[in-house]
Amino acid sequence: MAGQRVRAAVYSTTRGSSHEKLKGVELVEVDYNKPETLIPAFKDADKLFLLTPASPKAAKLATNLVNEAKNAGIRQIVKQSILGTESGLDVAPLRLHRQAEKIIESGIPFTFLRPNSFMQNFVNFYSPTIKSKNAFYLPAARTGS
Repeated sequence: MAGQRVRAAVYSTTRGSSHEKLKGVELVEVDYNKPETLIPAFKDADKLFLLTPASPKAAKLATNLVNEAKNAGIRQIVKQSILGTESGLDVAPLRLHRQAEKIIESGIPFTFLRPNSFMQNFVNFYSPTIKSKNAFYLPAARTGS
């Protein structure tokens, strides 16, 4: 968007060449385990898109991020979560995302995105039937003719 700055947090600005593709994006090194690295990432920012790694430390990482976001005056957090976090099921991925969501719900306006799948899942999880049967199977209704 015109007049908007985009800052992307990366673990390292020197590793790999994929960062070269991010034209017009300011890169800042962040380690979620070290809250002090979040301060420059949040400087002059008002919105945060949060995509944290799948980790048993998800609650601690979310706490670090939310605390620093509050200190920096972040006005909106958008977290990419997963479908089913609100179900109450005690399954590790759901539980970890729900813990993070509960922490985010503690003061800053938020939006949770809960997608149910990504395109890479077709390669990672459905490739055997795609290769052997030229088909993939999902728990979805058949629509159309």
